[in-house]
Amino acid sequence: MKNLLKEVTYKTIKTFKAQDIVLPGDYSQQFSLHAKECDLDLEEEDIVLKSLFQDKDELMNITNETSSNLSSLHQTTSNAKLAIENKNASALLIVHNEIVAMQKKIESLQEQLCTDTLTKAKNRKWFLDYYLLNEKFIDDGYLVFIDLNNFKYVNDTYGHIMGDMVLKYLSTYLQDEIKGHNTSLVRYAGDEFMIVFNNHLPKDRLINFLDKIQEKLAKRKLKSKITDTLQFSYSYGIASFVKEDTFTDVLEIADARMYENKQKMKNKEYLEKFN
Repeated sequence: MKNLLKEVTYKTIKTFKAQDIVLPGDYSQQFSLHAKECDLDLEEEDIVLKSLFQDKDELMNITNETSSNLSSLHQTTSNAKLAIENKNASALLIVHNEIVAMQKKIESLQEQLCTDTLTKAKNRKWFLDYYLLNEKFIDDGYLVFIDLNNFKYVNDTYGHIMGDMVLKYLSTYLQDEIKGHNTSLVRYAGDEFMIVFNNHLPKDRLINFLDKIQEKLAKRKLKSKITDTLQFSYSYGIASFVKEDTFTDVLEIADARMYENKQKMKNKEYLEKFN
């Protein structure tokens, strides 16, 4: 449900991207239309509200953990001060161990805050913090925008549990394939992902690499209790950027090229079917 809400929200925002003014009634109408397309039942008010507050609960847990760590840090600091004053080596060792344990907890919380719960890819917050400053890129590189093909069909035919399995499978597959390229997979929204590559790799070699992993996935079958014959694929678009380029402008180019790639794949499937 939460993933569907994110997908509907993203599609609704995208509809009004070029408009300076959006009236509440227009937004509500478009949101309802996209909800219907994604089979999201807005009448299930309790479920919708529960999904909306899941992220909030997760953030509250992280906030509480952080608060607890700060209290522990205050106590540890006091203990360290006493140990130094009393020249107590064993007490200082205990303090050191407490600080190391606390550091590991903080690192774990930071990882949770920047990781998508379902797919274990990095989330949009991580992307914004890592690559952008004031919505502009801080370095040169390539943005790859990825979108699953026929994802609505998967949800409609096999159910949303299978849809989640597909998202997790795709995420694991892509993360394995890009290992060694000094980058991370980012879940942007719904069934859309992003990868940023630095510009050290020539663009033609990068496209060749992306084409190969795209074709490799399309030949695989996802096996589960629901079906052992599901094949799925994705389309991608790539856009180069330089330092100070605005993220939304670069994303728009990558998005347009992704749709070109999607059409190219449809044409290829059609030709293979009738040849």
